[in-house]
Amino acid sequence: PQRRQLWLATVSRVHPATDSMGRPHIPIIPDLDVRTRWGSTHDMLQCAIMYESSIRHFVEANYRIIGTFDLSSDDWKDIKLIAGWLQMFRLATAQMSATSIPMISTAHAVFRGLQDQLKHILVLLPTNVSPSVHSGILSAHRKLSDYFTKFDESPYYTWAAILDPRITYTELEADYAGDTELLEGLEHSKTALHDHFMRFYARSQPSAPLEEYLRLPPQEFISCNPMRWWYAQRERFPNLYKLARNVLAIPGSAVAVERLFSGGRDTIALRRASLHPDTIRILMILKQHIRVRESQKAK
Repeated sequence: PQRRQLWLATVSRVHPATDSMGRPHIPIIPDLDVRTRWGSTHDMLQCAIMYESSIRHFVEANYRIIGTFDLSSDDWKDIKLIAGWLQMFRLATAQMSATSIPMISTAHAVFRGLQDQLKHILVLLPTNVSPSVHSGILSAHRKLSDYFTKFDESPYYTWAAILDPRITYTELEADYAGDTELLEGLEHSKTALHDHFMRFYARSQPSAPLEEYLRLPPQEFISCNPMRWWYAQRERFPNLYKLARNVLAIPGSAVAVERLFSGGRDTIALRRASLHPDTIRILMILKQHIRVRESQKAK
């Protein structure tokens, strides 16, 4: 408690009384890194950067006790460098965790973007950077590569991108231009999607709807909601609409699923632990329907 009070007093003395917007500044306890919470390392480093001067004064005032934790100028440079790198992972995680629009179609692009950024960082990495920092960014690149190769284990990532009216086969083909391996994989995915459509959705109809859709120009990325677009096209492409709905409904991350499971404890309480699975399913769907309806009313 004494160190906590000493820290708050140091922040109040060193840090500006107001922020850039003129609002009073309220001292906070520095964030800690929590291994089970995503983004916590970035939060910790950002907090440390914001309170850099306060941390320096705090260590100087208590050097006899915590002097071994004193950070040099090079350490602070490394912290700011790493915080910048982690920012792109935080943004990518937040993007893939969105639940209002389908994300499986952009998951591959997000991972590819991270890979390209890490390659760029490694190329431009200063020669005087500490070995531990260099090893860390190299390990991050290798770990991301391990996950990136898993996209090849499932066809649904590329299928979702092709069936996303904002992306389509045209945009993927343009993005993969110059990479023979990616173009071959894209063509293989297109053929597999055609076969899957003909086998499970076409119902003896020709594959003209799929070919007609593939000839359409991509929709505007920001304003277009893929699910709403397909719903509006359901009469034009009735069977293809069903395929697109089933593929694009696959969660791009486990966030939405975990959120539903977390809400399940409100439905399956201690005195309602014997509910039938069908009853639980109906209650969860009804609750989600009410939530969507209320959010639409608020707009």
